[in-house]
Amino acid sequence: MAQPLSLLVTIVFFGAILASGVSGTYGGGAGSVEKTYYLKELGKYAVACHNLVSKHQLTFQKVIQCDDLPGLTHKLTIQAADGGVSHTYEAVVCYKPLIQYKKLISFKLA
Repeated sequence: MAQPLSLLVTIVFFGAILASGVSGTYGGGAGSVEKTYYLKELGKYAVACHNLVSKHQLTFQKVIQCDDLPGLTHKLTIQAADGGVSHTYEAVVCYKPLIQYKKLISFKLA
């Protein structure tokens, strides 16, 4: 009986962590280190995917803002350099960490 209860407590605990870790708006202020790393990796992923299909090779610089959309989808405002000149881009990335799924939905100049 103790094992199912322990499993339930673990599931609820990690569910609460995941729910609190992916909500709200991130503006580069005083956020958690994990959230900052998570957004930086999503920003790098968005730029890398864009570079695969574009003739412009962008260099990721930073995530300026992140708005979370329904369904674990994130709207990122990214700063990236094109030939040494910084520009701001908007990217929408769907990310489901439990099944290791990422997909770039859109990427455009802001």
